[in-house]
Formats: sequence, structure tokens, C-alpha cells
Amino acid sequence: MERGEGPESGSLEQVVEGLRSLSGEVESCAVLSPGGELLYSSHLEGVERERVGAVLRALSEAVRDAARRNGKERAERVRIRTELGCLLMVSLENGGALFATTSPQARTGLVLYDMRSIRGELVKAMRGGQG
Repeated sequence: MERGEGPESGSLEQVVEGLRSLSGEVESCAVLSPGGELLYSSHLEGVERERVGAVLRALSEAVRDAARRNGKERAERVRIRTELGCLLMVSLENGGALFATTSPQARTGLVLYDMRSIRGELVKAMRGGQG
């Protein structure tokens, strides 16, 4: 599996892997920084890190633009359902985003709840564990 790089990646990995163990329906996860940098990816080997980052960055920007057009500061959560499964996004307080993929049969409402419940820990880990 590909992992984040840098000093904070161990903490990010712990928080995200905690989500994956809490919610067994999560197939993969990724974390974008407020600036759109891919900080963490649990995608399988062979998945190009740059491509994942570019796609998630573009999606995050499109969601942010749509929210602003509708008079909102940001979108709290996004669910994209396809025949292959769901892509879920939860916005973080610091402007970053947490993404997860699931199977088509997943209970995405519960997964989104679990994703929202780790947001504080995730932002703290992104700051290197500082309050």
C-alpha cells in the first residue's frame, strides 16, 4: 500500500487505519491537505499517487465551487454512487478533506458518520499531533 510521506504520516496512518477498522465497509482512504496535497493514501500498489491526488484535488475544488455557488462556505459531506461503489468525501475544519471508497452494498450513512467522527483527530494529526 502507498502511504503518506513526511513526519506526520505515522499519525495520519493511525487515525485513518482506525477508521478502516471501525468501519469495515471502507475499501480505501485518502487525505488531502488544505492546499490540495495528497498527505495519505491507502490505495493498493499500482495506483499512481499523482493521479489519485489530481483526481481528488479536482473533485474537492468542484465540490467547493458548487457549495459557494449555492451560498455555502463548504460542503460538509459528499456521496457519489456508481455501479462499482461509492466515493465519499468529508470536509475538514482546516480546509482539507477525507475521502473513502466503499462497495455498492455499503451502508454509506454509517461510513459518513464514522468519517465525521474522526475529523478532529485527523486535523490534529495533520498538525503533527499538536493541539
